[in-house]
Amino acid sequence: MTESSKPWIILEPYYGGSHRSLVDGLRMNLGLDLKLWTLPPRKWKWRMRGAAPVFAERWHREDPKVAGIFTSSLLNVAELRGLLPPEARHLPITLYFHENQLNYPVRVDDFRDYHYGWINILSALAADRLLWNSEYNRDSFFSALPNFISKMPDHRPAGVIEKLVAKSQVLPVPIAMAQLNRAEQNKACRILWNHRWEHDKGPEEFFHALMKLQDEGLEFELSVLGQKFSDVPKIFSEAKEVLAAKIHRWGYVESVEEYRAELGRADLVVSTAEHEFQGLSVLEAAAEGARPLLPDALAYPEIWPSDFLYEPGRLRNALRECIKSWPWAADTRPRDIALAYSWNSLTPAWRLEFTDPPKT
Repeated sequence: MTESSKPWIILEPYYGGSHRSLVDGLRMNLGLDLKLWTLPPRKWKWRMRGAAPVFAERWHREDPKVAGIFTSSLLNVAELRGLLPPEARHLPITLYFHENQLNYPVRVDDFRDYHYGWINILSALAADRLLWNSEYNRDSFFSALPNFISKMPDHRPAGVIEKLVAKSQVLPVPIAMAQLNRAEQNKACRILWNHRWEHDKGPEEFFHALMKLQDEGLEFELSVLGQKFSDVPKIFSEAKEVLAAKIHRWGYVESVEEYRAELGRADLVVSTAEHEFQGLSVLEAAAEGARPLLPDALAYPEIWPSDFLYEPGRLRNALRECIKSWPWAADTRPRDIALAYSWNSLTPAWRLEFTDPPKT
């Protein structure tokens, strides 16, 4: 078997969320033979510390004959290379950054463990190609990199930024092609939350704004979707009680088809994220016809025109304006923008990553 005829292998240490969407989409849309090894989406810090020896041990057992390795930034690439059999250490490795630990926010009652940022840095140095889901993700990483390096007391490595920039490219995670099938017009503006139920997505700001607008007597409907984990912020149970009269749908939707149908029933998709490196949930909702209302920060201005953005800290005013002016005039821009991020649009660029691999 020649190198060109061998498949690539995808090593995904956190097979959930956008990580799963990407690797499943690669295998479904590229028409290439891609092997897939995964670990469950739990305890991301332990994945960064422990996934490399787990995958290396399996490699020694199964000895896959592959042309290259594709993985995400929750894997320590430097450790992986060192633990692989000698004949596999030369394989090209493409490293995909869904997020980066140099800028990932921490809880106010927590502290930043710089070790995880260093794993990202060492992984980037050990990989042959770096892919980023947005310019914001890439640029925020490189902006924070000098501060990380400066923490070293001496013998600081030279030329790190230049080396990493030279092998970097922005290539977003694509979304599934939407089937626009809008339901009948809602009686009131239906507001959608389709993000993870975690503090870093800013649910307190979102729900407090809606509670105030309900007190003002404004009419609206509410769909709260997204995935929840064991530690759900208390604001969700409070909001479910206080906003009960406004709720159309509440809770995670397991079926992909039903989830997309719910997106198609929404009028306004809102984000209050404290961090966002691409914004897939918003793109998915916009592809089904929802209008975005997003902070003028993070990755959002890279994708969305200013009239879909609100000044951070002024969500309630922006929501009030949307609710009072609903129904709006037809506007195809949100869907057109979102579909530029579909697999139909991005498949050629993604296929090239596996057919024209980096040189080791």
